[in-house]
Amino acid sequence: MALTARIKRIFGNDALDWLDRSYLTDWIVVASFWILSELAGNLPVFERDFYVADPVINHPHKKSQIGGTLNHFIALLVPAAMVLAVGLLRLSFVTIHHGILALLAGRGMTRLFTNVLKNRVGRLRPDFLARCKWDEVVLKCTGKKSDVLDGRRSFPSGHSSAAFAGMTFLSFWLAGQTAAWCFHAPLPVASLRSSRLVRFCLTLFPLWWAIFVAVTRLEDYRHHKEDVITGAIIGALCSAICYLAFWPSPFSSRSFTTYEYGQPRLISSENDHRRRANDFELTRLEEDDMDV
Repeated sequence: MALTARIKRIFGNDALDWLDRSYLTDWIVVASFWILSELAGNLPVFERDFYVADPVINHPHKKSQIGGTLNHFIALLVPAAMVLAVGLLRLSFVTIHHGILALLAGRGMTRLFTNVLKNRVGRLRPDFLARCKWDEVVLKCTGKKSDVLDGRRSFPSGHSSAAFAGMTFLSFWLAGQTAAWCFHAPLPVASLRSSRLVRFCLTLFPLWWAIFVAVTRLEDYRHHKEDVITGAIIGALCSAICYLAFWPSPFSSRSFTTYEYGQPRLISSENDHRRRANDFELTRLEEDDMDV
């Protein structure tokens, strides 16, 4: 009890509000996303037929401008670092907990959908024939087996889905901290922080990075345009849903009036539910008395 009181004294009365059984369930669901996505990545790849004269899959095999490790590093650790920095600055465990939970949920869900589709669809990459190294004598691919197998996993783009998942979360989170996407929200008076355009442009930087990553996948002949578009939609949609599950909408003015800027959603306590129920019952009694 003494430790709990000390933590609340230092970090605020809501410092331990995230210690709830429902949040434990959320973490189990998030872990399931990541575990299932790893299993889905090892599913047998559908081996689609192809023609050696098909120009759509006859592009050169080039080195990626943005490597997979770098892309995943930026898409995951950059948003996490932003959340951690602001949480520590505010001395708010709740901000850190909800930010990391929403980020990992969106990234895990995106990864699960992407890996399942990649292996079940089996679409050939634009550089598939360069990987395949078709032999007219033995009538089969003679290229490196892992390269050929990866060449069958074009749809959707994993780079695009990962980048948009991480950067969409970061854009939503920054908008929630600054009210950049809600032009009716009140802002500080007569200060540099009052610039709505600066706030708005700040939230666009992560999305520009995600778009850049997606474009490089086309330039490197690793994906078709449909792969990139679908990957971007999957990442953005999953991340937006998971963000809104734990944070107020950055588009609504109510998010910046009923909540302080940047405050996440919290599960109502049992006392809150009782109070609301009592309020509702009293309201009905008062209405009945008025009718009488």
